[in-house]
Amino acid sequence: MGAVYRAIDTRFQRPCAVKEMLDKFHDEQEQAQAVEWFSREATMLLELNHPCIPRVRDFFVEDSRHYLVMDFIDGYTLSEKVEREANVVGVKGARGITELQARSWMRQITSVLGYLHAQLPPIIFRDLKPSNVMVTGRDEIKLIDFGIARTFQAQSQATVIMTIGYAPPEQLQGMPEPRSDIYALGATMYRLLTRHDPANNKPNMFQFPPLRSLRPDLSIAFEQIVMKALAPQLEQRWVNAAELEQALINLPNIAVTPPVVSVDPTLLSSVAQGPRSSGPAPYQPPVSSGPVSAPLTGPAGAYLSSALGHLGAKRIDAAYEAIKMAHTLEPQNALVHQIFGQIFARRTPPQIDYALQAYQRSLSLNPNNAETHKLIGDVWFFLRKAPQNAIAAYMQSLRLNPQDFESHDRLAQCYEQMNQVEPALYEYQQALQLVPAQPEILRLRLSFSLGQIAMRATQWAIAEQAFVQVLTLNAADAQARFLLSQVYEREGKLEDAFRECGYVINGPLGKNPAVQQLFFSVKQRLGR
Repeated sequence: MGAVYRAIDTRFQRPCAVKEMLDKFHDEQEQAQAVEWFSREATMLLELNHPCIPRVRDFFVEDSRHYLVMDFIDGYTLSEKVEREANVVGVKGARGITELQARSWMRQITSVLGYLHAQLPPIIFRDLKPSNVMVTGRDEIKLIDFGIARTFQAQSQATVIMTIGYAPPEQLQGMPEPRSDIYALGATMYRLLTRHDPANNKPNMFQFPPLRSLRPDLSIAFEQIVMKALAPQLEQRWVNAAELEQALINLPNIAVTPPVVSVDPTLLSSVAQGPRSSGPAPYQPPVSSGPVSAPLTGPAGAYLSSALGHLGAKRIDAAYEAIKMAHTLEPQNALVHQIFGQIFARRTPPQIDYALQAYQRSLSLNPNNAETHKLIGDVWFFLRKAPQNAIAAYMQSLRLNPQDFESHDRLAQCYEQMNQVEPALYEYQQALQLVPAQPEILRLRLSFSLGQIAMRATQWAIAEQAFVQVLTLNAADAQARFLLSQVYEREGKLEDAFRECGYVINGPLGKNPAVQQLFFSVKQRLGR
């Protein structure tokens, strides 16, 4: 039916995907109807706006070929991810992803299904399966293949649309409805967690074995959520995606095993021991910079101070040895478990699940510690690359400590990555108000980020002020100066735009086509 090309948007100098649909119809009436369906569905996709849906930027027809211009998604399908990362071994040959990862992906997919089903009329995806879901390097889910190609099929061919094993009984009868997508989501999660082939189900393909019969490590509550989504009878499934999403939100934290189960250091649990590693990591999340959550004057005070010092110097193994001794003396000290979490997060490779467990244990002892909530956000944001999960942790940290510029900054970055421009703009502004004067590099970065997000929000006055602040701190920043010239041009301040762009065109960015285009365009408008 066509092809998909990786292309470059020459206006913004960024990659995009161009989807080409070939017109192979011989009947003129059939062709006209197909084109009408294409235009209607393309228009619908242009109006959709959700972080999990690649945006359609444009569509056009040329030489009897129909084209969609879409966001370019750099990542892997869930089919590819499960082949690469299904490392948790179950029983009866089952193997799959971790429960934490499954929860994250399921919540994102549930969110986008709820958005689609809330449209008027509801949009039913109809073909949800691992190969139709992509995940980016930031662990963001993207639904792909909304079936535009299907609108080009002859009417006689447009019968039941489905994939065996992921489609519920009503879809086989040609009567899909929103809850059909919920069933397909359950089947997708079952596949990712077990690699089980529904063709082996008994007595029929709609009777999946209990999930924990293949993955006994999974929590009972999560198993119940997936199995309810897989109910063959419509009335036994979740009422809608919103109800399913709330059930996922309400899931209890995965059971925490304390890093140490005895005051005897030789009796460390498997969680605390974990696989040992050494050497610097290619990237490490920040070490806690907030206030210490417990005094360092108790029985374990010396070991806590030592562990924090080793962490600051990136001596991870030494920090681990010190915190083990601290735990033998104060096993109920929240700071001990917080430091365990930081150690696990900073190992090579990071032991992410252990870090989250340690932080949750710390919160069970001191639930109102803003720094621990922020550290949980850091794990989701920096290590899991899942900003949608980090947001809740950063917001809780700010409820407890609203003056923490780091949490505002990271929350802004989460919103920005999820294309939530207005909240990102607000959080960057809050971070800038609170950031310390030194070091200047922090104010530079925040001002630059604020300027960029303000441009996306068409808040030109805010963008102008932000880039002026960048140039006040670093007059040699050619990129900020070029962005400022663009802002001036949008504001109608052509003289200012011409002046700033003139500086840029005589500098290291002078040969950039975008710089030259703006300079000569403004010059022409000024009649020079």
